[in-house]
Amino acid sequence: MRLLGSAILATDLDNTLVGHKEKLDQLWLFFKTQKIPISLIYITGRHYDSAMELIEKHKLPRPSILICDVGASIYIGPHLEEDEQWRLITSADWNPELILSVTKQYDKLERQPLPNDYRLSFTIKDDPGYVKEVEEMLKLYCLAFYLMYSSNKDVDILPSHTNKGEALKYVLQKYAPEQFRILVAGDSGNDIDMLRLGLPAVIVGNCQSEIKRYRYLPNVYFAKDSFASGIQEGWSYFYQSAY
Repeated sequence: MRLLGSAILATDLDNTLVGHKEKLDQLWLFFKTQKIPISLIYITGRHYDSAMELIEKHKLPRPSILICDVGASIYIGPHLEEDEQWRLITSADWNPELILSVTKQYDKLERQPLPNDYRLSFTIKDDPGYVKEVEEMLKLYCLAFYLMYSSNKDVDILPSHTNKGEALKYVLQKYAPEQFRILVAGDSGNDIDMLRLGLPAVIVGNCQSEIKRYRYLPNVYFAKDSFASGIQEGWSYFYQSAY
């Protein structure tokens, strides 16, 4: 099944694509005037309902693929139905109940309510040492998981080998044509796994400090402009001469 065309924007939502209306409008106008038939993949830390609320609030074009829960869930096609194969892959060794039995020992972790257990989400204020202690304890229990700490406060515990990068790689292998142009866009620590794929990528100018050191990767462009204008700047850097 080919859900994607030959020009793809795979972007984080909050503070990357979304955050400045005029710059967002200018990005859509740019793709239209340049006659770039862009296929959209939205990649977010939000759960599905929250992501759809944001899409509707900002009147974003409906994506071909929506990746939610920091990569733990994928929704595809015109009706954004869940990709059941990805669900099977991510749930194979995922045991959220056992993980919670460990994390409840750490009272600084404030669990965030979610509508499902595709991942576990917590907040803690600027204490990476404490987060590392939690991670090491989970390893002692030989539990399968992937822990991500971003924006100096967000702690997401996901199924093993699950993150935005792995989810993006999966959908490109399954739904993209053999030849395509792509730009990956992000602003914070939970976008780093996407940058590591080696695909053309942009870090927008309003990014979090934790991601800045990855601007030196050979596939990454560090935009001067912010939000959607940073995305436009990145696309022009990699592809403007192609149109």
